[in-house]
Amino acid sequence: MGGDEAVRAGTEGERVAQALLAMDDHPGHRLLRGAALTGASRERWEATAAAMVRLWEWFDAYRAAVADGRSVVVLDGQPVPVRTLTGPAVVRERVALTELVARMKALYDEVTAVLTEAHDAWSRRLGVLDPLVGQLAGLDSPRAEPLRRRVAEAHARAVADPLTPDPALDGLVAEVAELVGLHRGFDGRAAALERRVAEVAVVREQAREVRERVVARIAGEHPAVPGDDVAGALARLRRRFPDVAESDVAAAEVAAGAALDRAREVLAHLTGSLDRRAELRGRLAAYRAKAGGRGFAEDAELGELHRRAREVLYRAPCDLAAGAVAVRRYQQAVLARTEGR
Repeated sequence: MGGDEAVRAGTEGERVAQALLAMDDHPGHRLLRGAALTGASRERWEATAAAMVRLWEWFDAYRAAVADGRSVVVLDGQPVPVRTLTGPAVVRERVALTELVARMKALYDEVTAVLTEAHDAWSRRLGVLDPLVGQLAGLDSPRAEPLRRRVAEAHARAVADPLTPDPALDGLVAEVAELVGLHRGFDGRAAALERRVAEVAVVREQAREVRERVVARIAGEHPAVPGDDVAGALARLRRRFPDVAESDVAAAEVAAGAALDRAREVLAHLTGSLDRRAELRGRLAAYRAKAGGRGFAEDAELGELHRRAREVLYRAPCDLAAGAVAVRRYQQAVLARTEGR
C-alpha cells in the first residue's frame, strides 16, 4: 500500500469508526438492546444485532490491514455444509479495502434503518399513549380504571414490540377521548337536557289544554298527549354519574328530542282541527256575503244550503268531514249563480 493510499485508508477508517460509535449510541439501539422484545421486533433485532457484531469485526479487520500496510483483507465467510477433520469447512474471502468499506456502508445503512424505524415507531406510540395517561389521571369514574389498564398494556406492547403496529391503539384513543369528553361535558349536556325536558313539559301541557277543547268541540278520534317519563331518565342519569357511558347520555338526549317532536306533532294536530273548523266557518261566511252582494240574499235554495252547513259547523261536537261537504255544496251553488259555473 502506497503512502497516499495509506493516508486515504486511515482517514476512511476514522470516518467508519465514528459512524460505528454513533450506531452503538443510536437511541434505537439503546431501546432495543435493553428491552425484553417479542414478535417481529425480536426477530429483526436479533438479525440487526448480529449485523452490528459483523460490522465491528469487519472494521477490526480493516484497521489491522491498514496498520500492516495491506490493501486486502481476508474475511471468514459462512460455514458450508462440507465437513473436514476439524469440523465444518469455512470459506475465506479476500476483499479489497475499498470493497470492504462499501460493504460496511451498505450494512451500516441497513442496521441504522432498523434502529431508526424502531425508535420512531416507539416514539410515535408513546406520543399517543402518554397523553392518555394524563387524561385518565384523576378521572373519577369506574369506567376509567379498565382504560388505565389497557393503556398500560399498550405501553408494554410498544416497548416489547415497537416494530409491529398495534391495531388496538386507535380504538383505545377513541374510548379515552369519549370518556374524558363525557365527563368534561356532562354538566353542560345535563343542563341542556333539563331545558329540553322542561320544554317537553310545556308543550305537553299546551297539548292537554287544547285537547280538552277539541274533544268537546270536534267529533272523532284525537291523539292522546304522550306521557313517557323523560324527566325521570334525566334524574337517573344524574344519580348514576360518573358511572355513565356516552351511549346512556346520547340515548336520553335522543329520547327527549323525540318526546318534544311527538308533543309538537300532537299539539299541531289538535290545533289543526280547531283551525280547520274556523277556516270552514270563515269560508261559509265569505260565500254568504258574496251571495248577498250579488242579490241572492233571499234565494231559498242557497238559504237552505247555508243553514245546513252552519248547523254542522256550529254543532258541538262538530263533524269536520260533514262540514267540509256542506260548505263545498253551498260554495258551488253560490258560484253557479254568481259566475255561471
